[in-house]
Amino acid sequence: MIIKLEQNTAQKDIEVSVTFPVKNKIVERIVSLIKSVDSQIECYSDDTVKLVNVSDVYYIESIDKKTLVFCEKGNYQTRKRLYQIYDELADNGFVQISKYCIMNINKLEEIKPLANSHLEAVLSNGKCLYVTRKYLADIKRRLQEEK
Repeated sequence: MIIKLEQNTAQKDIEVSVTFPVKNKIVERIVSLIKSVDSQIECYSDDTVKLVNVSDVYYIESIDKKTLVFCEKGNYQTRKRLYQIYDELADNGFVQISKYCIMNINKLEEIKPLANSHLEAVLSNGKCLYVTRKYLADIKRRLQEEK
């Protein structure tokens, strides 16, 4: 992979160009990561609005009818439902791991097998998330796509 950076003071906005011989899963992942850098979720913390970059999110969980966004620098609440956020973020590397949780697959460190064909997802911040059996096939498929 060749990465070229060019500074142009006359340029008004950042322009990203991806040149490839054949469009494959790696190219799609690069595009997904680039898009996630510019995507944001409107969140709330202590009655103040905060725009959180999607690339900073580790996982999003629904607890007691509240949708919480977990990042490295803090936890926030959003007014959107979990399924609404998942619909928006599925193309940005997010995968559903349980009825109440979606995870950023780009923050995944490792998957540990547990008893009864369950899995535990370990994120790069050390947080462990339980993966329910219902979502195993989709997660395995997404992990295969990431290779």
